[in-house]
Amino acid sequence: MAGSFVVITHKGTEDAYSILNQLYEKLSDLSEPLADVGEHLLLSHRDRWNAQESPDGEAWAPLSPAYQARKPKHANEILRLNDDLRDTLNYQADPLALYFGTPLEYGAAQQFGYEDTNLPARPYLGLSQQDAEDVTSILSGYLELD
Repeated sequence: MAGSFVVITHKGTEDAYSILNQLYEKLSDLSEPLADVGEHLLLSHRDRWNAQESPDGEAWAPLSPAYQARKPKHANEILRLNDDLRDTLNYQADPLALYFGTPLEYGAAQQFGYEDTNLPARPYLGLSQQDAEDVTSILSGYLELD
């Protein structure tokens, strides 16, 4: 992925680290549980896109009036023109990591902003507090399987 993405591995945050480490010892291949997490993230990111907000629940920076006036469709919606960025969100699960994001290079400019063109940051990638809880629950479910 050349665009913008987040990576989830067994070397992640404290809560996830313990569960992923236990899963790795049990399965030695995290592809299936991480794919389930990827599917969850596709849905939660779509919901946040519809709400026009960051993973932290903050509203995205508004469109400039000049851009809004010349925007041919979805004039009142942020990060929507042809929905390319939203529709290219995807994941790749491998035995040790989950990569989630977009291959579109301008995805990074939208995520972090681009000072040269006065483009404000509109974070769309990441885990909300609810996502973190859901991911923990998804992964914990695999520990209960025997």
